[in-house]
Amino acid sequence: RIAALVGRTRVRLRELRVNNVKPKHGDGMHGAKDFAPFDAIVIAAAFAEVPQALLAQLADGGRLVMPLGHATQTLCVMERQGDAYTERLLEGVKFVPLLPGVA
Repeated sequence: RIAALVGRTRVRLRELRVNNVKPKHGDGMHGAKDFAPFDAIVIAAAFAEVPQALLAQLADGGRLVMPLGHATQTLCVMERQGDAYTERLLEGVKFVPLLPGVA
């Protein structure tokens, strides 16, 4: 979402010689469908509900880990098996909300 953070991340990954991570500047609510499917998607900001756009980008057997909720949040793991998804709610957490758009 924030261009300056993406730039700093790219620099740090080069310094660490990490070649299998590709930071993308964009609206996190839409994921990165150009790079899909993903074995794992980890979101570090809370959604009110699981976004269908991100579920659609999971590979078969892939997992989406994210906080769900507003004032009360729960860490959620969604796993894709074919066209079906299973949801596991793990424990209470507190994250900032995911904001739409880019900055």
